[in-house]
Parts: sequence; C-alpha cells; structure tokens
Amino acid sequence: MAIKRLKKITLYGPSQEKSGILKELQSLGCLHLIPLTEKPADVQVQPAEASEAKAWLERSPKQRRQVRNFRERKDAARVDDIVHKILDNKSKFREQSDIRDKLQERIREVRPWGEFTFPALSDLNGQRLWFYVLPNGELPALKDSLKECELPWELIHQSQKDSYVIVVSDKEPEDVLLPVHRSHVGKIPLSRLEEMLDEAEDAIEDLLAEREALTRWNYLLDQVLAARLDSADLQQATSGTMDEDSFFLVQGWVPVSEQANVEAFTAAHGVAAIFEDPTADDNPPTLLDKPAGTGGGADALGFFQTPNYRAWDPGNVVFYSFSLFFAMIMSDAMYCLIFGLIIFLLRGKLKQSEAGRRLMNLAYFMSGVGIVWGVFIGSYFGAAPDSGSFLGKLAFIDLNDYNAMMKLSVVIGVSHLIVANVMTAVVNRGSSYALAPLGWAGLMGGGLTLWLGMTRTLPEAFETTIGPGLMIAGALLVFLFSSSREVKSFKDLILRMLDGLKAVYNITGAFGDVLSYMRLFALGLSGASLAMTFNSLAMDVLNSSPVTGVLFAGIILLLGHLLNFALCIMSGVVHGMRLNVIEFVNWGLSDEGYPFKVFNQRTTFSKEED
Repeated sequence: MAIKRLKKITLYGPSQEKSGILKELQSLGCLHLIPLTEKPADVQVQPAEASEAKAWLERSPKQRRQVRNFRERKDAARVDDIVHKILDNKSKFREQSDIRDKLQERIREVRPWGEFTFPALSDLNGQRLWFYVLPNGELPALKDSLKECELPWELIHQSQKDSYVIVVSDKEPEDVLLPVHRSHVGKIPLSRLEEMLDEAEDAIEDLLAEREALTRWNYLLDQVLAARLDSADLQQATSGTMDEDSFFLVQGWVPVSEQANVEAFTAAHGVAAIFEDPTADDNPPTLLDKPAGTGGGADALGFFQTPNYRAWDPGNVVFYSFSLFFAMIMSDAMYCLIFGLIIFLLRGKLKQSEAGRRLMNLAYFMSGVGIVWGVFIGSYFGAAPDSGSFLGKLAFIDLNDYNAMMKLSVVIGVSHLIVANVMTAVVNRGSSYALAPLGWAGLMGGGLTLWLGMTRTLPEAFETTIGPGLMIAGALLVFLFSSSREVKSFKDLILRMLDGLKAVYNITGAFGDVLSYMRLFALGLSGASLAMTFNSLAMDVLNSSPVTGVLFAGIILLLGHLLNFALCIMSGVVHGMRLNVIEFVNWGLSDEGYPFKVFNQRTTFSKEED
C-alpha cells in the first residue's frame, strides 16, 4: 500500500470541440481537475427531491424487480412524475403514522373509562361531565373538597394505583378543589376510536405496499441521480477551463500508471498534452493505493485525516496496530467471536462497495486477532478455563499481572511511535531533517530499554550503557537537525540552537504519548473485570434461589454481557483509533493532504437504455 505517484497534465484543444472532449475525459475517468479560473461555477450537485425519494425506497424491506429496459418503457419512466409519486407516498405515510400514534395515545387514555357516549347538553339540564385521574391516596381529600362545594361525583374505576372520577358541574371545577388537572377524554367513543385506528393501520399497510411497488424504479433513480451529478461535474469542469481565442486549456493530475491511457486518448482526439512532474511549489492531491486485503486501514484512517502527497501511507501500519489495540481492549475471545459473527451477518451490505469490502476485511482481521488474544489471556465471557484443560494451557498471559501488562503496553506504544518516526525519516531521506525523527526513535527506544534494564527485564547493560547511550545520541540528533533554519550569521546560530532546545523539550510530550498506550491495559482489564462481576452476580442469584434463580441469573448474564460487549466495542473502536490518529499520526505525518477526486462518469446506462 502506498501513495500513487502523479503527474500534472495540461491539455490543449480547439474551443469548438471543448464540450465533447470534456465528456470523453469524464468517460476516461482518471483525472483530478485543477480549476484554471478564479471562481468556477457553483453547481447544485445533489437534487434533493430525487435523493429523498431514493432514500425512502431503499428503506423498504422488500424490493421489486428493477425496470432496466427504458427504451420500451419510456412513457412509464417519467422521472419527475415518479419522484413526486414517491414523495407523496412518503408524506401520506407520515401523516397516517401521526394519526395512528395519536389514536393509540387517545385509546390508552379512554380505555379505563370504558365505552360511553355523551348525552345532549339539554338532557343534562346544562350540566357537564368532567373526568379526573388521581392517585388513590388523594381520594379522601377529593371527597372532602367536593362535599364542601356540593358537586356530585362518581368513582367509575379504580386500579391499584389510580382512581377514575367523574364530576358533574355546569363549568369546570376550580383547580384548587382538585389535586390534579382534568383528563381530556374527548367525545368520541372508545369503539369509534378503535375503528379509526384500524382504518389508519389499513391505510399504512396500503401505503407500504405502494412503496414496495415503487421500488421497481430504484435503479432508474440511481442512474438519474448519477446522470445529474455527472452533468453538474461537467458544468464545473467547463467553467474551470481557460479559454484563449480558438483554444481551451484543461489542467489536472493523473496517476503515472494511467499516463499511457491519457496519451492514447490525446492521440485519438487530436488534443495536445504536456506531462510534468510535481514541483516543490505544487500541492498534489493524495491518491492511495488500497488493496482489498489491508486497504481497510487507510479507509479507517481516512475518516479523520488524509496523508500529504509527499508523506507516506500509514494505512498498512494502522491495519495491524488498530486490530491489535482493539483486541487488547476487548480482551475476550467470545466477545471478539460475536463481533466477527455480526460482521459476517452484515457482509451483504458491506460487499456493495469496494470501501465496504475493505472495511469488512479489517473487521474480520480485528475479530481474528481478538480471538487469539482472548485465548492467550484465557477469557471467555469473563470466565477462565481450567488450568489443566487444552484452552487453559494456551492461556500464558496473566491480565492481572499489572507490572507485566504495563510493560507490554509501554513496549507496544514505544514500538508504534518508533515506526512512525522511522517512516518519517525514510520519506525525508536525502535531507538532514531525516536525522531528527531518527533521533526521536533513538530517544524513545533508549528510554524504554533504560526502564526495562532498571526493572531487570533486560540485562543490566541496558540500564548502565545502552539505554543512556541511545538517549544521548537521539537527543543530539533532535537538537541538531530539528530546525531547518539556515545559519548565515551568529544570530542564526543562536536561533537554531534555541529551535533545537525547543525540539528536545518535546520529550515531555513524547513521554505523555507513550503513557497514553496504558489505556490498552486499563480498558482491557476493566472490560474483563466487568464481565467477571456479572458472572459473579448471576452465580449469587442462582445459588440463593435454585428455582427462580435460573431465570434471573440468565437475565443478568444476558443483559450484563450485552452491555459490557457494547462498551468494549465502543472503547475498542474509539480508543484504538485514537492512538492511531493522535499519537501515531502526530509523530508520523507532519502535513495533512486532500483526497484525489476523480473526474469520472457515474452512470451505467447502456446504448439500448438510452
């Protein structure tokens, strides 16, 4: 995996053929265009209504056979009419859903009062019925209040918690007389409300069936949206060219691997082209070469940062380091197995795009590494296998050995940051600045070996000689070569020395970054401890009540491990990626780039369909 090398290309063509040449360039699909005008036209690239209609159809659980032969069915494929019909279906569905929700709420309020209809106001001599729901404890106070006001009332229904009371009065009783506000029951009988609910449910079913029937136009909408996006891109490309008399100029970036195709294109269309290597003043986009196997690392990192064109692609390192960090934070073989099974069940959706397939491979690898790590520490839903069993013999890492786990976390952290600095030095080879990241690698490695020597994990020579020597040599390299200031006078020398001292002072930041990797041990231990806690609670409940305890113990295990699994997943993803994005990238990538945006054609209409 690497950053693809690019060349700047300038195309010259006759103005009268500008539109056709740009369309053919779009079909070729290998250029990142550079605007040659100060302000290219701002084109609306995403038709909102069509996108909304497409999203509504995609939510349908069942999809119909797609309409693809548009030549025979052009009359039926009036896109705007289809879009309006889909949006009308969505609007009516929302309306009926709101009606259903309100009816359900109204029925819940009316059901305790039973079936009733209001008599005419004249039949009650101008009196009205007022409905109240109050706690049973407030009923005595209500009796006293209404007795003083001489208002007739009746207890209609009483549950274990509430009393349902009707008060008869020509006007609503004052709030001070009753401890609660009255219930707005309404005049529609319960039976009619239930009929209206059935009608709303029927209408919703009909609308869902209509949406399912409309899903046959999904492919058409995809192509129409793509065509409109292509048209918008073409307009932007047209406005971004430089026009000179009878010629126009197009400029862009093209991968070196595609240069032969572009040369064939220029020969076929009678267009002149000049290829140039990027200069120091250029800022090319970044086009990553993402293999199917390990490209998920670059995709995961790409959510946060794109490396600069002149930097290096950390995607391979992120693929493996993120998987290891995720495994150490999960720290349970069964949790990681379940995570892999979830990815397996979602494989259909993930395989719909190349990025999805790469991320799926990353997730599978994360699951596999997590299972291996869980076996090594002997954790299966927080339970450890018997030491004499086969699985027990495979568990040779003790998660409760704090000293060993702290050392392992620090070793991993230092190794991760050393890789970042070494790769930075490789990218800057040929420049004296490359010695500065090598110095940092020496400082970090020397500090680690010094500490391990002090704890007698390594021989004493690392404490007395090797560790301090690496640190001194690394600090000298950082001091001498971190600054790019040219020394032309004594003042420049003093300023360069100050730059070097400032760079060496960043050792405190390096120390803090290394300690950040302690979260691998802390989060892994906390997840394992929480799993064991739920197991212990379940066993206590089971032992206290052998009959009903089975049910409650099962509930504790299910809900407890489900909660812990979710927390471990979030911690593994967030903190695992954090160590790569913040600590690792901070030492490995100095400048951020911007992605290569290919000028290509999205539509797949065939000639027959046109």
